[in-house]
Amino acid sequence: MLFSQNYWKMLKSQNNLKFISKLKITAFAAALFSSLLFAQVTVDGIAGVVGNNIVLNSDVEQQLLQYQAQGLEVDAALRVQVLEDLLFQKLMLHQAVLDSVIVTENEVFNEIDSRINNFIQQLGSEEQLESYFDKKVYEIKEEMFEPIESSLLIQRVRFGITSDVTITPSEIRSYFSTYPLDSLPIVNEEVEVAQILKLPPASPVAISETKKKLEKLKDRINKGESFGTLAILYSEDPGSSRNGGLYTAIKRGMFVKEFEAVMFGLEEGEVSDVFKTEYGYHIALLEERREGEVDIRHILMSPKISPVDLNIAKDILISVRDSILNGDLLFEKAVLSHSDDKTTKFNGGKLINSNNGTSRFELAQLEQGINTAIENLEVDAITEPLYLKMEDGKEAFRMFMVLDRKDQHQVNLIDDYKKIRDLALESKKDESIEKWINKSLDITYVRINESFESEEFHYNWLKK
Repeated sequence: MLFSQNYWKMLKSQNNLKFISKLKITAFAAALFSSLLFAQVTVDGIAGVVGNNIVLNSDVEQQLLQYQAQGLEVDAALRVQVLEDLLFQKLMLHQAVLDSVIVTENEVFNEIDSRINNFIQQLGSEEQLESYFDKKVYEIKEEMFEPIESSLLIQRVRFGITSDVTITPSEIRSYFSTYPLDSLPIVNEEVEVAQILKLPPASPVAISETKKKLEKLKDRINKGESFGTLAILYSEDPGSSRNGGLYTAIKRGMFVKEFEAVMFGLEEGEVSDVFKTEYGYHIALLEERREGEVDIRHILMSPKISPVDLNIAKDILISVRDSILNGDLLFEKAVLSHSDDKTTKFNGGKLINSNNGTSRFELAQLEQGINTAIENLEVDAITEPLYLKMEDGKEAFRMFMVLDRKDQHQVNLIDDYKKIRDLALESKKDESIEKWINKSLDITYVRINESFESEEFHYNWLKK
């Protein structure tokens, strides 16, 4: 959601980068899941129209309830800002239609799964998620589809508007100089953390059993049973099992090479032999081939891991840790040799903060298990191997090294250059969005409910 200029000035006046970051995330999440978090407000009229898109009064009231829940005081000015934000979203959706911007169902479903998994992590289990929303997971997903589809469309339109925006060092310094020296934000203590993650190796017996299960499923399919039905029942791929294992409009480069080698070698209607990728073992069915793309179904199974296998992974990490502490092995080389986490294996094991794109975290930004493990750890110290159950259900062990700690300090261009650069770039992007809004309003049909006609808007929605 794009906040109005006055609202961002209010945020900036808080003089705390952490506050700004958290409030942006909270507000976005609240908007995305508004239909789930609050009871439906009775529709009492139209607040505004942009192109063919309508903003209801109830949409405004729902958003105000969420800001109120975050501790913000609801007044007339905030009501107008909320309406402007909603009108802006509708303007972006209107532009998406004009530019023929689309998102696929698979993209929406993948985003839904990611959001659901995040909620389950926060709440503890799928049952607690259903209890929290008083809905079944499939009902939650159905209600999430439309707002997430709109959100992805808005992201793509916004990217199209701002993708060419760049910023120079002099502009960054100029942006930083707008903060009064005596009221610069405070940056909390930060840490850099690296990890080695070890997945237990599957035993030959478990691998053989998995292959046999898939071969039996292939035999059932060849005898006439539905591939899609069996995928729903048996596939362990959370991204496609609910759709009968189906992925549509797949082009080269979208899947791992082992999968693509099989996929593009099949004839339509042909079921593959059992094959292996980094995710496990598969059988695949080519549904349809078009120029440059295919529709494919697959069933994924992973060999079952025994407690013995899991302990082997732990023992490997204990041995690696001893070698590092004894000076016989560098941590970075241990990562390359032993870590099974592909996202960190080739960067020395460094965890990357998704909030800012750097390897620096405030302790509160780390997941709880990591936070607790490294909270009192000195630089270059290593944790004992810690058990982990991953989102896909796999079990593993991992250990962490603290690479660096930076004490709480007042924000400055030396220690916090990337933070300041990112904020300055976002500010410049907001300026380009403002120009785009003003230009678009000149050529777009907009009508605002007369109850708002006496209010002062940041943009010319009233066409005065």
